[in-house]
Amino acid sequence: MDAPANPTPAPEPGASVAAEEASSASILVARDVWVAVEVGKQVKPIVQGGRLTVPRGGIVGLVGESGSGKTQFVRSIMGLSSLEPGVISGSAVFSVKGREPIDVLQDIDEFSPFRPPGPGETHPVRQRIGWSWVLWRRRFRQRLEALRQLGVGFIFQNPMGALNPYLCVGTQLAEAVRVARPTASHSEAEEGVLHWLAQVHLEASRETLALYPHELSGGMAQRVMIALALAGEPHFVVADEPTTGLDSHIRREVVGLLHRIMAQGELSGIVISHDLPMIARLSDQLCVMYRGRVVEEGPIDALGDADAPNHPYTRELKERAEDLAQGRHSSRAGVDDGSPDSTGVVADLGCVYRSRCLIHGLSMVDRALCSDRLPALHPTVDGGPSVACHVSDTSVLADLPSISAEYRSRGQQPSGGKEATS
Repeated sequence: MDAPANPTPAPEPGASVAAEEASSASILVARDVWVAVEVGKQVKPIVQGGRLTVPRGGIVGLVGESGSGKTQFVRSIMGLSSLEPGVISGSAVFSVKGREPIDVLQDIDEFSPFRPPGPGETHPVRQRIGWSWVLWRRRFRQRLEALRQLGVGFIFQNPMGALNPYLCVGTQLAEAVRVARPTASHSEAEEGVLHWLAQVHLEASRETLALYPHELSGGMAQRVMIALALAGEPHFVVADEPTTGLDSHIRREVVGLLHRIMAQGELSGIVISHDLPMIARLSDQLCVMYRGRVVEEGPIDALGDADAPNHPYTRELKERAEDLAQGRHSSRAGVDDGSPDSTGVVADLGCVYRSRCLIHGLSMVDRALCSDRLPALHPTVDGGPSVACHVSDTSVLADLPSISAEYRSRGQQPSGGKEATS
């Protein structure tokens, strides 16, 4: 029995569009991805209609504060999430030249026990019993195996937790080398391991190969994690907070190492972080998430352009980065954003950012529209970012620096109102 009875209505043609885009100019196209988690007796959407496009040979920087859903979004479309119920809808099409595109989430709408919220709804709705979920997960594992054959590497946020504590560095790297070269002899695999140790600026010696993870410093463990991700010679790499927990000196070295490696060849990938300077250095494209929703996507140049028509949340992130760089206290810290629990989820019919939005607080946009209707991504200017905002005049977005500076100089914080719900 391949599919359960009573399938859900056919979804929008996002999967076919994603497949078409991925097979042409992009290596990954994810559209309308919903990821949910059980909190008590309620199923809450921690990723709400997530979308992401990674061009061939390009690096996308996925940014957002803690709790925005960026890591769970990427882990879910990579098949690495253990959440329940996890992904409940969407498409994620990977395409490598010379191979058939693979939609990792194909047919998920026909098997998931839940469906995304419909008109007037804010949370996922159960549509069938969970027995069919087992059938889809079986197919999911088969697609993941095909995805690994395409060549995918993952640099985890916590290398000490990702490395196998019972195997020495050489053994773990040799396994990765054999992913790309399955017929390699022992000596050839060892030669490949030493090559990748040298690439990440570690001593390429048998002494290093004999070390276990607990014998590595934080910087060494992160370098081994990078070598492990690249030893399989992937076409696509994900770096999830690659500098977390490192001191400033080691952080600079790791960022420089990643920049050098990612600039080589046609490697594509995603860098997940809340460190805007690092994102600006490593990435070509920008994707900004807030409370489970993508609020901006576009060229990375918009981060360094003071006059770019950024989303108000992106502008807030830029101001915080500037404050941190200059040693100033951020006046935006501690703002109540309506998040009801530790998940950081704000499930709402309207804009999830409005309780913190400067434009909303100053009534420079239709506040009723912000409360009642979810804003869709729309382009601002030619070559500029696309933002999810109801403001009709994009020049308002470009003027946000001066508007914000005026209020910051007065020590004021316009309030958008605590309208967001759980």
